[in-house]
Amino acid sequence: MGRGKLVAALIAFLVVVGGMWGAIFAMRWSPQLGLDLQGGVSIILAPAPGQEVDPGVLEQTVGIIRNRVDQLGVAEPDIAQQGETIQVQLPGLADQEQAEDVIGRTAQLQMRPVLAELPADSEEGPDCSELTEAVPAADEELVLCERTRQEVAPGGEPQDLPPDQWTKLRVGPVALEGTDIDSAVAALDQTGIGWEVQLGLTSEGADKFADITGELACKDLADPQRRFAIVLDGIVESAPGISEQVQCNVGITGGQAIITTGGGQADARELALVLRTGALPIQLDIQESRSVSPTLGRTSLQAGLLAGFLGLILVCVYLLVLYRGIGLAAIAELVMFGILVYGMVIILGNTVGFALTLAGIAGIIISIGIAADSSIIYRERFRDELRAGRTVRTAADRAFSASFRTNLTGNTVSFLAAVVLYVLAVGPVRGFAFTLGLSTLIDTILLATFTKSLFGLIARSPRLAQSKVMGLRSGVFAADTQVAEATGGGRRR
Repeated sequence: MGRGKLVAALIAFLVVVGGMWGAIFAMRWSPQLGLDLQGGVSIILAPAPGQEVDPGVLEQTVGIIRNRVDQLGVAEPDIAQQGETIQVQLPGLADQEQAEDVIGRTAQLQMRPVLAELPADSEEGPDCSELTEAVPAADEELVLCERTRQEVAPGGEPQDLPPDQWTKLRVGPVALEGTDIDSAVAALDQTGIGWEVQLGLTSEGADKFADITGELACKDLADPQRRFAIVLDGIVESAPGISEQVQCNVGITGGQAIITTGGGQADARELALVLRTGALPIQLDIQESRSVSPTLGRTSLQAGLLAGFLGLILVCVYLLVLYRGIGLAAIAELVMFGILVYGMVIILGNTVGFALTLAGIAGIIISIGIAADSSIIYRERFRDELRAGRTVRTAADRAFSASFRTNLTGNTVSFLAAVVLYVLAVGPVRGFAFTLGLSTLIDTILLATFTKSLFGLIARSPRLAQSKVMGLRSGVFAADTQVAEATGGGRRR
């Protein structure tokens, strides 16, 4: 490749890198940090005892939880299946209780006809004070506890009574399920004070809702059986009666229903979110929940960066001692490598959701050694070509062809290992594998563009080629002398 093409290639490369960083500055992007660096909430969920769990159900559960977390507005969440458990990491989220409620909530919605009202002290049915959320059987008559509220102040939000004061309802088999819901939106009720969840039903759900409300409308207005219970995870959230305006055997048409939560705006929005994203197919227990402070991660990050910085200085000193001026060019290649890797981490974090973790930083630090190896392989191959009696320019060109093949083979193995590790691993190890694979790919591209152009231009400069400071011919003088004696000529240039 001629000098003009090398200059053009180098300029094109620098323009691309400059454009990348120009876009980063224009968009005001910054690296997205993982849980260990910026803190947040970490939750491990496990199926409740006694449930049969297959991989398909767990995969579906992970998808539903991911949808819920996305609508919570958490940046760069990490949700992964580990065996039969699900690990959820939410960087930057401070409200641990909200995360537990939204993520782990089963949200199995059922609408059942009310058969009878029972007093709170009735021995029939469950003990409301010891109630745990569970999904009741759909085809059975049973007694359920009804969440009972009272107003603590005029115009204020109603407060739940203690569970032992809740009333009980005997209810019939399920008439409508959560799968019949098409949409769920939190909105103010007709009074403009309380909040409710407005449900949009599917076409099949609308028909079911019209049938059950039409059947209940045929009963007397004072009959308790003119009501239907809205059951969420085994608790009756409300049991509205059928209006006298609803016609017998006609029911409520239009595919709309309302859940009166009795709580505030936050309660209504969380319930709507959970219903909208779908019910979990299995009941999950929170095995571990903790709020993670970024302090420990920040300390580890500082220690890791310090170790990486000291190691980089030692590498630079070694390159300068070994290769003189062309060692300085190798340092420039390492600097460009760092600029590219850091820029790609920022871009991927703001486009595809990649979050930088301590493990990812470890992968980047290790990849610096890979980049240094590429420079050393090229320069050692260059020396071999000089010892073989070739000129500096020819040696640079031939050395690149040979070293690039070697580098490509080694980097391909490293890249494939990173891919396999990323696919098979979970948690922080995937961050390590991702940054290692990304850095290996960048190193290959860098060698074929920036390194080739920079070193080629240095080798084509007669002034630099003859300079002892640059060291293009350092370490090969003895071999050159032998060549000169054998050929009867002076030193080759």
